[in-house]
Amino acid sequence: MGIIWREEMSIDQGLIDEDHKWLIGLVNTIDDVRPGPTMQDDISVILARLRAYARIHFQREERLQVSARFLYAKAHGLRHASLLRDLDGICAECDREMDPAQLMAFRRRVNDFLYQWLVDHILKTDVLMKPFVAGMRSAAVGVASLAETLRASEDEVKQRHNAMGAFGWRP
Repeated sequence: MGIIWREEMSIDQGLIDEDHKWLIGLVNTIDDVRPGPTMQDDISVILARLRAYARIHFQREERLQVSARFLYAKAHGLRHASLLRDLDGICAECDREMDPAQLMAFRRRVNDFLYQWLVDHILKTDVLMKPFVAGMRSAAVGVASLAETLRASEDEVKQRHNAMGAFGWRP
């Protein structure tokens, strides 16, 4: 079951919320991956996109926090780093050979982890930013749209994927 955006997840009704909605949409695509010969590759591509997107989002969020003098910016950044390490571990696990049963179990674990990761992070950690929203909105003026940022990131993921394939590596 996918993550459904709800009002209690709203942080700023702006850039951060839009980022979170994109992230939720990407996490929900794991549910769309069907068993079959391309399942592991499909999950790997989604995870690569998620990792690239998470890095972009976290950097944007952290810059806005510093600009708004968010009191917990340093701790928040450390939490982001921890989440990225967890995601890196999942990506590494996805690169290992798995039989169909292992792959189905892996997908369930990934779904559970991503759901917990995202919902908990928004509702328990990001919610602390709400009192600093005015400063974050000011700092967000002129920030590139997420669509533009993601397009550039997607091009980078495709280039890496193609380069790795040329050498016989699995992404």
